[in-house]
Amino acid sequence: MEKALFLAAFFFAYTVQAITGFAGNIFAMPVGTTLLGLESTVSILNAMGFFACGLLTALNIKSVNWRELGKILGAMIVFMVLGIWLDTLVPLHILLKIYGVIIVIIGIKNLAVPQQKFMPEWALWIILALAGLIQGMFVSGGALLVIYAVQKLRDQQQFRITLSAVWTVLNLIYAGIAFQQGHFTGDVVQIIVMCIPLAIVATVLGNKLQKKISQERFLKLTYVLLLCVGVILLVTS
Repeated sequence: MEKALFLAAFFFAYTVQAITGFAGNIFAMPVGTTLLGLESTVSILNAMGFFACGLLTALNIKSVNWRELGKILGAMIVFMVLGIWLDTLVPLHILLKIYGVIIVIIGIKNLAVPQQKFMPEWALWIILALAGLIQGMFVSGGALLVIYAVQKLRDQQQFRITLSAVWTVLNLIYAGIAFQQGHFTGDVVQIIVMCIPLAIVATVLGNKLQKKISQERFLKLTYVLLLCVGVILLVTS
C-alpha cells in the first residue's frame, strides 16, 4: 500500500514537473518521507529526477538558455554539497520543520504577490545559494530557484526547459553520491524500476498539457498545493 500511494504521488508530482519545470520533488518528497523514509525517498527522487528531467530536456533541447544554465549550476552545486553535509548533522524532525516553514513562506509569498518584483543581482545570487542548500538537504530546491528563474528566464518554454536541464545535472550528481554511500538498496531499485514508465507517461503528458494550460493559472494552483504541503509538514513532523 505504501508503494502504491507513493507511485500515485510521484506520477502527479512529475506531471507537474513536466508542465512547470519545477515543483516535482517538492510534492513527492513529503509523501515519500512519510511512507518510505527520507534516505530512500531522496535516492529514488534523485534517480528519477535525472531520468525525467533529462528526457524533457532532450525533447526540447533548443529551448535551453545555456548561459543561465551555467550560472545556476555554478552557484547551486557548491551549496548543494554543503546541504548534503548539513543533512548528516541535524535531526530529521528539525530539518522537516525548517523545510515546512520555507515552502509555506514561498507559497504565501507567491499567492499574495504573484507579480515578481525586480530583485538586485546580489539578492539573486543569495537565492541561488539557498536553492542549492535546500536541494542538498531535501532534493527540493526548485521552490527557491523559481524566484531567480522568473526574473532571468522570461520566456515560458525557456524557463521550463532550462530548469529541467538544471535538475538533470544536479540529480545526477546527488544520485552518484547516494550510490557511493550505499543508499540504492534492493527496495529502492525496485521502486525506481516501477517509477520509470510513470515518469515517461508523466513527462509526455505534461509536455502536451503545458501548451493548453495558462501558465499563470497553473502556477497559482501550484503555490496553493505548495502551501498545503508545507502546512502538512509542520503539523506532522
